[in-house]
Amino acid sequence: MRRGLRHAMVALCGATLAGCGLIGGVFGDGIPTPGTAADLGLPLDAYELGPVDRAQALRARFGLITECLRQYRIDFQAPAVEPATYPKNADYLGWMEDGQVRQYGYAGPPGYASFMATDGFEPYTVTDEQFNVLTGKTKRFHGKAVPSGGCETKADSVLNQGAKGVPAAEVTKRFNRKEVQGLADDASDAAWRDKRIGAAERSWSDCMKRAGFDYRTPVDAMGDPRWATTAANDEIELPRGTPEEIRTALADSACRREVDYYGIRKAVYTEHQDKIIRDHRGRLNTIRLLNESRLANAMKVLNGEITVSW
Repeated sequence: MRRGLRHAMVALCGATLAGCGLIGGVFGDGIPTPGTAADLGLPLDAYELGPVDRAQALRARFGLITECLRQYRIDFQAPAVEPATYPKNADYLGWMEDGQVRQYGYAGPPGYASFMATDGFEPYTVTDEQFNVLTGKTKRFHGKAVPSGGCETKADSVLNQGAKGVPAAEVTKRFNRKEVQGLADDASDAAWRDKRIGAAERSWSDCMKRAGFDYRTPVDAMGDPRWATTAANDEIELPRGTPEEIRTALADSACRREVDYYGIRKAVYTEHQDKIIRDHRGRLNTIRLLNESRLANAMKVLNGEITVSW
């Protein structure tokens, strides 16, 4: 019955627009409509470390990798790691409220594109010899045996150690920190096929038309070739933050809120992530247990309480 009610509410929003989707600030299935970046949480977040803890684990991992490479006389400069501050799930939920649209339009303040893309550390490059020892592509280097899987896997095995309820083979494997992200992307693919997302975009488009803009989806507005780089204009440096871009972005932001675009997307993404969790509960529990051990061991590594025999 609740599923049918939610579908009916979205259909009604597509037809009547104003005042739809929001009942006392809560979408039809009891999920609060996002009001700030703090409201963007989704179910799969529970299986990943938060930004601060994740940064600690990464610092320890890079430290172990640096120490491992030093055994092979390889000077590796690990990147500085800071907690990622771009709102998690902002892209999934179409969130644009932190981009200062009144001043910058869709471009965001200076450095915003890099801020959005950051993983907590700047991208870095390695030489061929570093890569081979990092990943174990070579068995020996400078006369010394390379650990199975290379320095990356060795570092992960140190952080994974002691994980309770996790198979021993899992503890000694390279940790895939993008695994939960991959499952979240699978949920995103399913969400984009959900008719409720299409209904929300039609409501948004109707709102924009009343404001004097003709776009089918928010992506079309953000990707308008008058200000967005496309394959057809990637050699031209377009002016950003023009009055027209700002006017469009302000109308876009207002319409997303008017039709409860964020609330609808959060409800849909929550449902599809819940299904992913049901389908992969065993694997996700293993990842959660590994993350708990990785954080605890990272603190010991950073405090000098764990020594490693390379």
